[in-house]
Amino acid sequence: MLDNWTDTTVIPGPEEARFNDVWGFEYEGSNYAVMGSTTGSHFFKVTENSLEFIDFVEGRFSGYIVQHRDYKTYQNYVYAVCDEGESSLQIIDVSYLPDSVSLVYDSDSPFVISHNIFIDTIKAKLYACAPNGTGLKIFDISEPTLPLLDYEFNMFTDVHDCYVSGDTAFLNCGFAGLQIFDFATKPPIQLGVLDFYPNQGYNHSGWMNESRSHYVFMDETEGTRGHICKVSDLSKIQIDATFGTQDYEEMVPHNVFLLENIAIVAYYKEGLRIFDVSDVDNKPVREIGSYDTYLVDSNYKLNGAWGVYVFPESDQILISDRQNGLFLFEFPIRLLEEDLKGTYVTSTPFLDENGYLISRDHFDEDDLYFTITSVNGRVIYNQENYLNWVKIPLNIAPGTYVYGIFDGDQQILESGKFVKAN
Repeated sequence: MLDNWTDTTVIPGPEEARFNDVWGFEYEGSNYAVMGSTTGSHFFKVTENSLEFIDFVEGRFSGYIVQHRDYKTYQNYVYAVCDEGESSLQIIDVSYLPDSVSLVYDSDSPFVISHNIFIDTIKAKLYACAPNGTGLKIFDISEPTLPLLDYEFNMFTDVHDCYVSGDTAFLNCGFAGLQIFDFATKPPIQLGVLDFYPNQGYNHSGWMNESRSHYVFMDETEGTRGHICKVSDLSKIQIDATFGTQDYEEMVPHNVFLLENIAIVAYYKEGLRIFDVSDVDNKPVREIGSYDTYLVDSNYKLNGAWGVYVFPESDQILISDRQNGLFLFEFPIRLLEEDLKGTYVTSTPFLDENGYLISRDHFDEDDLYFTITSVNGRVIYNQENYLNWVKIPLNIAPGTYVYGIFDGDQQILESGKFVKAN
């Protein structure tokens, strides 16, 4: 854990919950985050190891009853919605960062409330889930500050959340399960359905990896597990693997972010949880990292970690906790996500008897970066800016470790495992 931001002056709701969802974005080479609260939207710059508060935008509606806001980005705009009260669609211009942000659109004409939104950046379409409490509305945002209603979809009254790419929408429809549609046509064409499956609960939200090979979704129900599906043939979509924490039967998962090899989950009272999903066909999913952001022993199951966002290129994870605010974590994402095909692999020992890294002159690099992590993903050691050699501390505990050597652009050159004996 690198940093935690909170503000106890924010109006508390039930169970002392002040905060809700988080979203991250990149602007002009820097990472930023926006987190919702009972009062509005809090903006941060995400540095190498800290969260720097920048600005605040008050919601059209704010107060004790606000439990959920949601955010997505398109071009230099953040789109914000709220699911309570006399709210609106807000559009916030971030082009003034790192100094400030500016509210440029605030209207209840598109809808008053919406539970979640998703933006299909390929098609410049904003999908509003449960606008005014039912169905789905799709807006054309080709003109980012002039959203135009493109289509209204009411086949399912409870579209809780969605993930969309190139008109293909994975709709999380609560107890109606997962419904998949192609919205390139009107009316849309149903591509797949998964409305009866093992360990089923309230189909809440999901995410797809960048290669579009797998989709993962969470059921927001006590005792359910995460579900992973291949998406090569949507007409035959099925559950290919499930995963959860050791105490999953007593806990509730919430939001998930899927990369190629790892799934990162905001798991309410269990906090941040990270799972290895690199080969679901041949090995079980296993948990490889965790950090509990909510340490209070409460009976209410939906306290704690709510939202998750990942910056893979900077090895950073954001978690929003309902009671405790925004957390920033470091995790060796690039090392775990790296496809080792095409990298340099050697059987030559990488340490000599004195604990020095054996020179890697063949890399022909001026600057290298070296890291050691435990097999569960915890960073043990890192070293920057050396010329092909470094002294490695040998006082680490016995066990198996992973090392990686990166060039100055943070591209992996070599990786492997080693065992520290007793």
